[in-house]
Amino acid sequence: MAELRRVDPKTLVPNPNNPRSSIGSLEELRKLALNIKAIGILHPPAVRELEDGRLMIVAGHRRTKGAIYAGVPEIDVYVGDQSEDLDALAAVSENFVRLDMTEPEQWNSVTRLREQLGYTDQQVCAALMVTPSYLKRLSLLAKLHPPILDAIALGRGPDERQRKIIAQASLEEQRDAWAEMFSESVEDDEDPAEYRVKAEDPEDTVAWGALARNLEQKEWYARNVRFGDELARRHNIVWMEDLFAEADTDSRYTLDATAYAAAQQDWLDNERPENSIVLASDEYGYVRAPEGFITMGTWMATQEGEVMGYGLNPRTLKIVEERCRPYSAAKLDHTGGSSTPEAPKERPDVSGTGHKMIGEIRTVALREALGEVAETADPWELIAALLLALEAENVRVHGDASGNNWSEPTARTLAMADLFPEGSLVRDEKLIRRHAVTVLQSILNCDVSMHSGSGLPAQLVGVLFGADQKMPSMAFEAFLKCYSKPGITKAVQTEGLAPQNTGKEMRAVLMKHVGEGHWLPEVASFAQAQDVWAQKQKKKQAKIRELESVVDDEDLDEMPEDDFDGAADDEADLSNGPVVPVTEPDAEETFSLQAPEPEPSEHNEAMQFMRDHLEIVVVA
Repeated sequence: MAELRRVDPKTLVPNPNNPRSSIGSLEELRKLALNIKAIGILHPPAVRELEDGRLMIVAGHRRTKGAIYAGVPEIDVYVGDQSEDLDALAAVSENFVRLDMTEPEQWNSVTRLREQLGYTDQQVCAALMVTPSYLKRLSLLAKLHPPILDAIALGRGPDERQRKIIAQASLEEQRDAWAEMFSESVEDDEDPAEYRVKAEDPEDTVAWGALARNLEQKEWYARNVRFGDELARRHNIVWMEDLFAEADTDSRYTLDATAYAAAQQDWLDNERPENSIVLASDEYGYVRAPEGFITMGTWMATQEGEVMGYGLNPRTLKIVEERCRPYSAAKLDHTGGSSTPEAPKERPDVSGTGHKMIGEIRTVALREALGEVAETADPWELIAALLLALEAENVRVHGDASGNNWSEPTARTLAMADLFPEGSLVRDEKLIRRHAVTVLQSILNCDVSMHSGSGLPAQLVGVLFGADQKMPSMAFEAFLKCYSKPGITKAVQTEGLAPQNTGKEMRAVLMKHVGEGHWLPEVASFAQAQDVWAQKQKKKQAKIRELESVVDDEDLDEMPEDDFDGAADDEADLSNGPVVPVTEPDAEETFSLQAPEPEPSEHNEAMQFMRDHLEIVVVA
């Protein structure tokens, strides 16, 4: 039999077997506390009385924590007399079956609070802990076709931009567009306007972009297309004349965005120029070169081997074209000229597959090493490691957008919420150390990747925290097969073994020699990164000196008096910090940053060129 009691929430004992291991972020806890202040705890926590008279929480740890955070002196609790086994079942079941309300359910509830109970938007926002903008977003649901609401309830709805466009159309227009989209997805006796996304089929989704374009009622002009009359007829495009268009312009347009987009895609797939490539583009219209190519800036000189890339901008439905170059050939200096041809390279000791394998294994070892010092690491070492991590090649510094997607907070964001909740540092050494390690683990990896690998900084962090001790023995067949014959010969000779006739024999000899022991070649160790890093820093400093030599005293003396102030500003820009280009892996040595000596009148142009094209870029 349950008994309702009023107690101080601080006296409640946490359940050591609580199935919910996390109470969420500090921001979520703060929202709950404000909600409790506004309307109280609607569902009192369930507790059980211990032998010593204390009350242990069975279900309701988060509510209790929120009440303490809100400064509530007393709360109601249900004191039960069930056994410990039943307590565990109740605690798990409460967390397991709880389900958040869908957005349509939320809007129906808000509508009732407004229309039947007379609450103002301000009161609703305070009670539900939502912002006025979120309430406004929910209000769009009242203007949507019912099958669209069903899709939103299933979590398969449009994004916010698409939702706004769709809601601006009348319900009749939405119904007609929906019917056209699903006309072939229903049986003969069913109404396609009432087609509902099937909850049991995760593949049953809606092309929201196409639906939004159809309802946007935007004019799609013939002057912006690549396809001809034949493709227009094939996709049933009927052109209309814009009577208000300027003279001598193609004023034909259509309102059928779906057919327009399909015809453009048809041209892209089947009629684009020979030897061209297809560019991928995201929903924001940014084009991306395919694997193995990079897009070239208009300022860079044309080279043999380049191809044109074509892609469809999903927002404007225009065909975008970019000059592309195979990555292996994209090694120009920053003055726009070609680099000198490279001499034929010998086959490396370890293949690219081998280096990739090394990178993956290093990543595991690095994260294990970091995890092992999560409770004991020296804070100054962690600070130094974080600085190295922010120098990593896979860190995006623009906007700190390093999460998996735009809606997911990064480890850094979560760390700031805990460490600086009110703008001042929470001086909890254990908390700082834990978040620092979590951020390092989330940022750093040793993958061999042009776009997402951390590069040498990750390996230096591994040196700092002894990640070599976490590396497994590399004397296994899959890795040793990645060695060339000269490479495996060096490996066995380093171990004091005699070379054999074939690579297979040398692999077998090496594995037998290592046996159950531990073998880590220098190329796979973290320690080898130190020499590479040192050499890299020397090269960077040499390039910095080359750039600084562009501005000399003689040039400044000979400049016209009117240009002197601008030149002084340019020189100050250089003195504030070095301008260092970051290149793709293995490409750095082939870049030449030596600019020709400019004439005095060319000084400002040369400095502007360097600022425009030699700035540091960190890629994610």
